[in-house]
Amino acid sequence: MRSDKGKYSRVAELVNQWLEIHQGETFDLDIICRQLQLAERENRQYVAIELARKVTQNKLEKTNRRYRHVDTNIKLINWYSLSGPPKYVNIIWPRGRGGVPGGLESIRGMGGKGEGGDNSKFGFDGHICVSPKDIIVIAGVSNMGKTLFCLNFLWENMDAFPCTLMGNEYEANKFARRVKRMDWKNPLKENGTPKFELIERHTDWKDIIRPDNVNIIDWINLGDNFYQIGTIIEGIQAKLNNGIALISLQKDEGRGLAVGGHFSEDLSSVYFVIDKGRLTVRKVKEWYDCNPNGDIYGFDIANGGTQFRNIRRIKKCAVCHTTGIYRGTKCQNCMGSGYVDAPNEEK
Repeated sequence: MRSDKGKYSRVAELVNQWLEIHQGETFDLDIICRQLQLAERENRQYVAIELARKVTQNKLEKTNRRYRHVDTNIKLINWYSLSGPPKYVNIIWPRGRGGVPGGLESIRGMGGKGEGGDNSKFGFDGHICVSPKDIIVIAGVSNMGKTLFCLNFLWENMDAFPCTLMGNEYEANKFARRVKRMDWKNPLKENGTPKFELIERHTDWKDIIRPDNVNIIDWINLGDNFYQIGTIIEGIQAKLNNGIALISLQKDEGRGLAVGGHFSEDLSSVYFVIDKGRLTVRKVKEWYDCNPNGDIYGFDIANGGTQFRNIRRIKKCAVCHTTGIYRGTKCQNCMGSGYVDAPNEEK
């Protein structure tokens, strides 16, 4: 009996050492016995007994055959003794542009042209509240304006914040051609280097998130693993400190959410949906004076896909109810688009 107790004690010690090393992991009896090289039936029983004891002590939880560590650590949030007022990230949103296209040479020499443009705006500036660590999602149909939104977001904010653009479809020549058309701001510092980082990235975006930057990810390609988007966004957000992340995702035409469904929306503070010539505000968690949720904006894309123009409030057509068809023919109220312009004061 004393010998059995000795054997159990030795096995229990090995189990406790293993558990200390593998905190945060899930496992089953086979995994721990294999890694501890305890193949004999008697030793496996001792391992099972020790694991059961940990479950009784509320140090482990067992579901079916798998165990996980119970984490009783808490992180209190100190909201009441902040120094100074609450922090906001005063980002600038994309707006309508115009002017005559310039070139990279004119940007280097003159600091950009066409600053005014048509000056039409989405109704976000001064209304949508963005805080440090916030996630902004832009979900859009392929080739309908996601990259346009991301690049204009970068252009508007690169002088005010450190910015990082991560992309899986950017290539030096194509990007340079696009920059030639985006001549309303100079993307280069006085020493000739860019004001932002441009990084090619296809996976594991969280590993290179800049905690205090405006991080723009255009776009996250999930393939068939669309269910992972929630975990991916959670990992990105965990790396943020004073910075934010704008994440571009694909969506199917006619769908209200990106591939991945509500998992793409759950952790977002701001969620936009782009369809052909139309941006819908699906979710804004915090706003200043006017609730923008549900607002719809029409827009045109100009100058080789580099500029928004004619941004305006629109609403669903009351005649055809967004179908574009009325009594078997094209709706004359909306000219088949399903939407009509809305006065600015209309909600």
